[in-house]
Amino acid sequence: MMRPKPALFAVVAVTLFFGLVELALWIAGVETLIHERDPFAGFSERIRVFGPDSGEYKTLPRSVSHSFNPQTFRLEKPDNGLRIFVLGGSSAYGFPWGAGQAFPRFLGQALAASRPERSVEVVNAAAMSYGSHRLRILARELLDYDPDLLIVYGGHNEFVERRFYRNMLTRPAETDPLRLVLYRWRLYSAGVRLYEHIAAHDDLPDARERSAAELLGVDVVREHSVDVDDAQRADALRHFEENLVALVTLAGEAGVPVVLCTVPSNLRGWTPNQSVFGPRVAPDARASVLEILHESRAALDSGDATAAVPLLQGALETAPGYAETHFLIGRAYDALGRFEEARRSFAAARDHDAKPTRASSAVNDAIRRIAEEHGLTLVDVESAFDDLAHDGLPGFDLFEDYVHPTPEAHRRIALEIWRPLEEDGLVGEARSADEEVFRAAIETAEEPTGEARSPALVYNLAVVLENQGRIEEAKENYRIARDLDPRFYVEGGFNLARLLYRQRRYEESAVEYRRVLSADPAHLKSLIGLGEALRGLGRIEEAQEALSRATRADPGSAPAWNRFGVSLAQLGRHAEAEAAFRRAVELEPGDADFRTDLGFALLFRNDFDGAGEAFETCLGERPHHSRARNGLAAVLTERGELDAAERIFRENLETDPRDAYARAGLETVQRRRISPDE
Repeated sequence: MMRPKPALFAVVAVTLFFGLVELALWIAGVETLIHERDPFAGFSERIRVFGPDSGEYKTLPRSVSHSFNPQTFRLEKPDNGLRIFVLGGSSAYGFPWGAGQAFPRFLGQALAASRPERSVEVVNAAAMSYGSHRLRILARELLDYDPDLLIVYGGHNEFVERRFYRNMLTRPAETDPLRLVLYRWRLYSAGVRLYEHIAAHDDLPDARERSAAELLGVDVVREHSVDVDDAQRADALRHFEENLVALVTLAGEAGVPVVLCTVPSNLRGWTPNQSVFGPRVAPDARASVLEILHESRAALDSGDATAAVPLLQGALETAPGYAETHFLIGRAYDALGRFEEARRSFAAARDHDAKPTRASSAVNDAIRRIAEEHGLTLVDVESAFDDLAHDGLPGFDLFEDYVHPTPEAHRRIALEIWRPLEEDGLVGEARSADEEVFRAAIETAEEPTGEARSPALVYNLAVVLENQGRIEEAKENYRIARDLDPRFYVEGGFNLARLLYRQRRYEESAVEYRRVLSADPAHLKSLIGLGEALRGLGRIEEAQEALSRATRADPGSAPAWNRFGVSLAQLGRHAEAEAAFRRAVELEPGDADFRTDLGFALLFRNDFDGAGEAFETCLGERPHHSRARNGLAAVLTERGELDAAERIFRENLETDPRDAYARAGLETVQRRRISPDE
């Protein structure tokens, strides 16, 4: 008998070993990664969103945990069935409320009422942060389920995850089978989860450092493009058109009609995320524009929109692509009742945003053009919202944030879609659309039940509510997210504590900060927050200790050193405070507040030259920084330059009559005039 070759024996032994490990992990209940996540993040047809389960299709667990709403529809569509899929991003998904308050649900209720002879299924197949390329891939799967109609409501996400998008499209396709094998291997899956558990504390950045727009991706790497120029906008528009035409063509080949919707956004209430100057705008012209913007904001805030208009028109002539200028002149026109001009300006602000998160005018125009060229039904939701909005300027009356409609606005979208479906015969024999039927269906429908509450959506909802100024609701949702999922314990608790501090509820804030620190003793922002809450309570020694811990937790944190310096100054330890402030300025030399605090520390130590230099440096960058101006006036007072000091104090009081430091400084100047040696 021949003995097995050593190599064959080794292969068998290794295979048996890993087989036993796999069996043990299966017995232990370890799920494969493929069960919970898509290895291709929506960029491959190999992974499907829906799967059969007990006689119906259901959204697979990995899809629900990532980007999709839980949805079901029949495995076999009945003869009288009407099956419609809605594709889009988070606006169609129903963020931040979920599918229960999204227009696909209301549309389904209305169709069930107006078409009782049909078995209606309107499936919300929209996904958080999905752009047009993902929707194009998703459409291939949806066409396998015998749909009667596809409705597309998307266009906001064309600049989301651009680098990730390019990497996925250019990935070597020959490695896809290997990736699938790994995601179906329990040992690999267990290793990945262990690594993720170790790194979990880095998963949730501080909400204060991210816009609401950046908090809406789940399985999407929501990496927004910044400094976007006209060439990049044109490239994104070209890709959007290609993907939308490909989706429409694919559906047409399958004999499935497509309805295209324009996508509105918050114009009146949402400042552009980023404004940039064009390369041809010289540095001195940039400085001039920024100064004009500062003056214009002050004029608008004081109610003088008439004065702001000519200033802003001049700024636009100098830098026509600067988004914030368009937004501010929109505010001025709005205040003056020039609403059509205001709308054009707000739309221009959106279209020039160098960090785009809203569908541009060009995207909506492309949707209209493609619908016309391909003979498709168009639902112009953007125009409908213009008609519906107060003064024709969509704002927070229709949106939760920058693009996500309120529940009532979702009902209006459903109505706008339902009407042509009935009248154009897209869901059966053409009929007149009786809006009373629609309203009755919506009003009598039962509220959705049984949907799982997602901690991620609750957390993101809190961020949106905070951005709207709905602080009490934001606090409650941060608290819920914290309690629902350990992954949100630190960030949910931190943001709750931060909002309590802003409300000057210092004792409660300190309690919440300590809860966070019990879970993560080195959480820098909570150490700083605790120090500030304790300062608010007048417990300066305890505050100094907490802030000292913050500098040890991260010696490279300028805010930690700055607040540590403030606590030392309150204790009268000015030499140590000066050293702490100097460290903060070294770490962030461009921060005007840090440099101003250093100036005051030097002033308290009678180093008038050093203090004057610090204040003047700050004012060179921020000419209207009131604290630095007060500090410089104090230095001038000590030098005996009373006229110059008085002028600055008076100017600060004219800008802000509540400026107590300027008022006290002016009184000091008056006393020095009477008693120079005082």
